Amino acid sequence: MHRFLATTILCLAAICSTFSAASVTSEPENITGWNHFVWGAEVGGAIDMTSNGLSTINADAYFGYKNAWIDAVGLGASVNMMVNNSVRTYPVYALLRTDFSSRRGLVFMDLRGGIAINNLTYSNSQTSLYLSPGVGFNLARGRSFCSYLTISYIYNGLKPFDLGDRRCDVDGLSMACIRLGIRF
Repeated sequence: MHRFLATTILCLAAICSTFSAASVTSEPENITGWNHFVWGAEVGGAIDMTSNGLSTINADAYFGYKNAWIDAVGLGASVNMMVNNSVRTYPVYALLRTDFSSRRGLVFMDLRGGIAINNLTYSNSQTSLYLSPGVGFNLARGRSFCSYLTISYIYNGLKPFDLGDRRCDVDGLSMACIRLGIRF
């Protein structure tokens, strides 16, 4: 099921990127000098698809490099706060965001991969694999900023742990995530 969902998201990203490249109305950005530096922030939430009550509210920040073909390639970090309990997850990841075109389109691909430092309340902390492929949609654009919305799948390689009076039999946490962000 998880492989099917991840494959479906990546296929949708490729299809949407093809359509966005064909229907672009804006001119390419003039990127020179310090304009290659990019940074951004996002807020959002994720729903636990493994039924363990581990849905989250998320805050992300990233920085990196951009050029005519790449919206962002760099490093990012996130704070994922579980809504129903005091478990916290701190992903640290590499980010690639592109729409495969030198002109800015409506839809782009967003890939993240790295590690998640899981701070578990009643158990030892765990470090696990973190993957988040997704599709993004540009909302508003100015000379120095771009706002966007991303829809993505999150995989956190979390292992079973104790959560107070109950045991969470998690063998990898799968989540559906939506983020609202801005990049400069």
